[in-house]
Amino acid sequence: MKPVKFATLVSMYVQPGFRRSRIGGRLVAEFSGWAKESGAEAAEVTAYSSNAEAIKFYERNGFAPQSVTLQTSL
Repeated sequence: MKPVKFATLVSMYVQPGFRRSRIGGRLVAEFSGWAKESGAEAAEVTAYSSNAEAIKFYERNGFAPQSVTLQTSL
């Protein structure tokens, strides 16, 4: 089985005053275009589970949950 080449969107932030103006969607589209041109076969992004707004945003832009990471303090 051939490994999938991923592009990772590490961090993105749109100031609250500019949200709902489609800037975030355009940034994701640019990232996705760059990733595809660079040979990636899939894209991934991480959002904190408590950041429901970010999760909804990424889902609207084609991302879907794939795994869950659980943590504990030591």
